[in-house]
Amino acid sequence: MEKEMTFEEALKRLEEIVSELESGRSPLEKSLQLFEEGIELSKFCDRKLKSIEEKAMKILENDELKTFNIEQ
Repeated sequence: MEKEMTFEEALKRLEEIVSELESGRSPLEKSLQLFEEGIELSKFCDRKLKSIEEKAMKILENDELKTFNIEQ
């Protein structure tokens, strides 16, 4: 089983897809596949960011500084 992609890996792949799509070198079918992959990566990144934001807000809400594992 493949491990889950990190935020940084997803963002890097998303940047590669955007670059490829902007180049205009891919045939239509390949462009559509890249676009679909990009949408999924964008959703993944959004979920990761929201999760981190929620954890940060919880820490601030409790008005306490504590160590937490970002990958939880």
